[in-house]
Amino acid sequence: MDIFSLFSSFCVTGASLFALKPMANKVGLMDHPGGRKTHAHPTPLIGGIGIYLGVLFISLFNPTVLNEYGDLLAISTIVLVLGAIDDYKHMPISIRMSGQALAATLMYFAAGNQLTSFGNLFGFGEISLGTLSFPITVFATVGVINAINMNDGLDGLSGGMVAIALSLLSVVAWQAGNTSLLTFIAILLSALLAFLALNFRLPWKKTAIVYLGDSGSTFLGFVLAWLFIEATQGENAIMPPISALWFLALPLMDAILLLIKRPLEGKSPFHPGRDHLHHRLLDMGFSNKRVVLSLYLTGVVIGLIGLALHQEMLLERLAFFIFLGLFIFYLLINSFIYVSRDKKSHNS
Repeated sequence: MDIFSLFSSFCVTGASLFALKPMANKVGLMDHPGGRKTHAHPTPLIGGIGIYLGVLFISLFNPTVLNEYGDLLAISTIVLVLGAIDDYKHMPISIRMSGQALAATLMYFAAGNQLTSFGNLFGFGEISLGTLSFPITVFATVGVINAINMNDGLDGLSGGMVAIALSLLSVVAWQAGNTSLLTFIAILLSALLAFLALNFRLPWKKTAIVYLGDSGSTFLGFVLAWLFIEATQGENAIMPPISALWFLALPLMDAILLLIKRPLEGKSPFHPGRDHLHHRLLDMGFSNKRVVLSLYLTGVVIGLIGLALHQEMLLERLAFFIFLGLFIFYLLINSFIYVSRDKKSHNS
């Protein structure tokens, strides 16, 4: 890993985003204000394409990265292109998820990146998935893709959460001496930071210049699923599967809550709405930037706890039960915010 490659990834991504802006406006790849959206001006949905181009460009000149992650970059184009089409003209959820499942299937069979074990979650020995390995790999991959996609509701939120998860994983890769994984994460992070510089609201930049789009959020979700499976499975695993839950806790918990809550309300789990945690915080009067920074901080703290549990080699079952306790606490916090928001709406 060298500074030149990281700088190049950042620059290529930034240049790609500026070059794609007029094209996005011309073809109509724009997100327009209205409904539950918080922005005031049409914004290009090209963040994911720019990030992909930045990573791809540097990988083509790095034989080690290309050899290790060429399959990932090739297969992820399926998710990226489907997301871009969905950004342009919304597709039925069945088609989107079928495409994501296809990408997960290719990851499983063509690349051999497979979820085969949950680790020793209950203290009775390793939970081997056996014949369930394939369907669970597909389910988990599609789940992570959509968790990141559902978290993409405020400027910088989804991209920042992915950056936090990647940074934590990079620490584990560095400690384990996995240089190929560390190099790829560093290149991806550099590209992601270039996007965030144009997406996150800053004092001198009150609105986002570009958005991640479904293409970006689903692409990043697929990459995260791939890297987490690689890092937790097989003889070369560098951490237990439970650590992946800690590193991506907030997006996963928010998605799981909505997958439970929305069907109980008679809605599709993928029905768009303002019932995400970040929407509820906005409705309570917090600014966009405060909500995003608060969730960043929470994600970092939870992730660092998970990293500490891994480094202290705490029993996996203890890390799992602590995580379950955290999820219950998250449910209680959501209930409190939900009640507080309803009271505020009623009083107004």
